[in-house]
Amino acid sequence: MLNAALIGFGGIARAHENGYRILEKEGKVRLVAACDIRKEAFDGTAEINLKTNMTDAVRTFRCYTELDRMLAEETIDFVDICVPSYLHKEVVVRLLDRGYPVLCEKPMALNSGDCAEMLAAEKRSGKPLMIAQVLRFFPEYEYLRSCVTDCRFGRPLAASFGRFSTPATWGWENWFMDYGKSGGCITDLHVHDIDMARYLFGEPQSVSCRAVNTNCRYDIVQTVLNYDGLLVTAQGAWSSKQMKFSSAYRVDFEKASVVFEDGKVTVYPDDDTAPYSPKLEGWDGYTNEIAFFSDVVSGKVVNEKNPAASAAQTIRVIEAMKASADALGQPRQL
Repeated sequence: MLNAALIGFGGIARAHENGYRILEKEGKVRLVAACDIRKEAFDGTAEINLKTNMTDAVRTFRCYTELDRMLAEETIDFVDICVPSYLHKEVVVRLLDRGYPVLCEKPMALNSGDCAEMLAAEKRSGKPLMIAQVLRFFPEYEYLRSCVTDCRFGRPLAASFGRFSTPATWGWENWFMDYGKSGGCITDLHVHDIDMARYLFGEPQSVSCRAVNTNCRYDIVQTVLNYDGLLVTAQGAWSSKQMKFSSAYRVDFEKASVVFEDGKVTVYPDDDTAPYSPKLEGWDGYTNEIAFFSDVVSGKVVNEKNPAASAAQTIRVIEAMKASADALGQPRQL
């Protein structure tokens, strides 16, 4: 069984922690340690905008407030980085250069220059780096991917994605609401659906984006990704203080529409067949991505599903979208 350590223990780390509990029972990987500069981070619960099966069961891993001490005292097969986005490059490069495989939360970084430095560190170290673009591992989105790749409903004609949340005010020192630290909704939340569009349909020829600034920058975002013969749109926002987190998609194929809303996937065939919900099995996306990365570290699989270079390309698309939004929606080529 592999040993993993978390670095950063805010809200998203709790979702990862739950995955490690599941995978330890499966004999796959155990969480042996976690590090956060705030001792109080290990007490009680942490607020987050999503529903998971997070638990406050008694923790069996050791807690540290000093990274070097944790690395010196623990036997660790890979590290799982859940620090604020503006710290990703610094921590990832440091850990890769010390010889650790790294799983890092999304977004990869706040700009493509930092992404390039992280990719260079991955190459230099010879150790794997994977960015937690978790939608690629959720059963609801894996099902959609299978529909696209096996053409069971014909070719896709149009796709729309949405992801909405309250303003992300739960972060340490309110870092989400600091554009220089989070990149705004467009980089922190909207990035999920942009990455998924690329994962499903490949690289768009150009993007057009409009955005409204409310709490930070690029807080309400609407994007058109331009493909030949395929219409793809995505919306994202963290503007309403009363809105609970929600996510959805609709993809219209030649022979059916596949819709995800209210946590359920429904297929609407174009013939007289009644709508139906496919049976989706497996763990949640966080558990699946950790299990997958543990197999990468163990050498059981080659990471063609979610390489770090793909996450870096997603950030380049986000940069083009920001340029488009700043130009009031004028398309930007990729």
